[in-house]
Amino acid sequence: MSRLPPQILLPLLLLLTPAQAGAEKPPSLAAAHSSRLSLQYSIAFWTIPFGRTSFEVRLSPGGYATSSHFETSGIVSAFWQSIIDATSTGTISAQGISPTLYDSYYRRGSKHQRVRLTYGRDGMPITYADPLYTLNKYPVSDAQKKEGLDPLGAATAVLAGLSSSPANPCGTVAAVFDGRRRYNIEFTYLRDEPVKLEGLYSGSAHLCQLHYNQIAGFKPKILKEGRALPPAYAWVADFPDTAMPIGRYLLPLKLWAATGFGTVTATLVQKNG
Repeated sequence: MSRLPPQILLPLLLLLTPAQAGAEKPPSLAAAHSSRLSLQYSIAFWTIPFGRTSFEVRLSPGGYATSSHFETSGIVSAFWQSIIDATSTGTISAQGISPTLYDSYYRRGSKHQRVRLTYGRDGMPITYADPLYTLNKYPVSDAQKKEGLDPLGAATAVLAGLSSSPANPCGTVAAVFDGRRRYNIEFTYLRDEPVKLEGLYSGSAHLCQLHYNQIAGFKPKILKEGRALPPAYAWVADFPDTAMPIGRYLLPLKLWAATGFGTVTATLVQKNG
């Protein structure tokens, strides 16, 4: 039965199209002053809240520092109690993002997993994992690793609107390497729609279709099942902000996806900055 993996909710929520890690750094067109944006989303299944995720990005001239927190709550915690914290830093310009460090910590009951990616001058990510896991059984090539950004680096690129255009406001493809898996999130712009979130937003938003495409680092069975995953959808709105490299940012207002058991949604409930 096809289902959307819960651990990819945050990438699906915040990714559009990042630049490739490791590319030669272009002249910086970043903001001349610092900025901070803090977001919080409520995650629900069949309209029943079961978790929340928060996302904060701080921009300084030429650089970014992004953090996120995901946690389940309520009745779902009895079956799937999970907490994920992650941070990412790097450089940013209107041409793209180059990450320097990604650090994530996942807890589920007595199980835990820490993954850290550090990036050299050539853009090649080096993976540290605790507990250690095998990287050779389902390998990701060096070229594939360099094609992707870490999940939060890609999320920052999306928020900064680095690849959007009037003809394609949703972007095209987000290439991600999370230390173990290489996947794309592919985007298609469908149309603009009126959207209202009480107390947060009222206006037009882009309706974007998102498709999760597994590339490498997965078991063959998961790759086969992944091809049958249904698409997800998101409402994304434009906000002017002179601190962003291109003078605005793209804000996901709501994401929803069908699973084999029902619909999962992530809805913006708080915005600061």
